[in-house]
Amino acid sequence: MNRGIQKFVIAAIVILAAAVAPTATPGATASTTAVQLKSASLTLTVNNILENTVVLLTNTQRALAGCRALKVNSDLRQAARTHSKKMAAASTMSHQLPGELSLGRRITRAGYLGWTRVAENIAAGYTTAGSVTRAWWASTSHKRNITDCTLREVGVGVVFNGLRMYWTVDFGRR
Repeated sequence: MNRGIQKFVIAAIVILAAAVAPTATPGATASTTAVQLKSASLTLTVNNILENTVVLLTNTQRALAGCRALKVNSDLRQAARTHSKKMAAASTMSHQLPGELSLGRRITRAGYLGWTRVAENIAAGYTTAGSVTRAWWASTSHKRNITDCTLREVGVGVVFNGLRMYWTVDFGRR
């Protein structure tokens, strides 16, 4: 990752960490707490920075593999954010949570219509865009999605549950 971008993302995360206040969750045990953000706009700003950095790093990896850059699609971004929110709420990582629609149906419901191919990468616990994209790059199946040159569009969703981060990248082609 470009050092300037890395420093900017780290600064944004530090600002976010300073803006959170732990609050007790009703019925929580001593080992579990929820973190309530003081500023929804700050959260969205930090998430946007992380999401856009994932797109930048993914497109860099695609270029090295001879693929064209992915274009950000707002419908795919909405689908990815919604899935990350559901994973965060469930405190688990899964491509399909209990009671949740399949990937194709989730993307269609978010408004991404007429697609011919979709794929998804997910992760949890990584604290930087660089670390999560490196992990995906090191995984054969995730790397396959990143370097699938037939995919043309992307949406990334990053959601915090406390200080744990949930990541979804939805790829598509229409």
